[in-house]
Amino acid sequence: MTDITLDLNEYRINLRVAAIVRREDEVLLCRPVDRDWWYLPGGRIKTNEDSLTAVHRELIEEIGPGFEVLRPVIAAENFFELEGQNFHELSTYYEVAWHGDALAGTEENDLEIFEWCSLSDLTDLPLKPDFVKPRILEPRAELELIVHRENG
Repeated sequence: MTDITLDLNEYRINLRVAAIVRREDEVLLCRPVDRDWWYLPGGRIKTNEDSLTAVHRELIEEIGPGFEVLRPVIAAENFFELEGQNFHELSTYYEVAWHGDALAGTEENDLEIFEWCSLSDLTDLPLKPDFVKPRILEPRAELELIVHRENG
């Protein structure tokens, strides 16, 4: 299976999943080793893969077993620019509970750092996309649709 990403009319279009992984009063974040901003674990959906299967696969690869996917919480249409590339990203964010011990992904990854962050420290961290932080700090009971344009 292949990641669902395509270049069209000067945009890279991605189908993606992300996980808000909670452990008591902490949330799991990751970041590229060469950057100072954070994002949520997850990745691209593959062809013929639904988003729930994708979030399970991505979490097993990145953090290993020990989690429980609870429910989708955000459906997002995100328009942004990164390193000169325009993106149109369609993402499903899932609420996930962590019941495991140490993180133990199955994928060798020297490009990302995973860390638990206390909710009290989250306010001061640069987290992308920026619409996610308030939803982590004040979760909603219902599924929410967010259309976000980085530059208005």
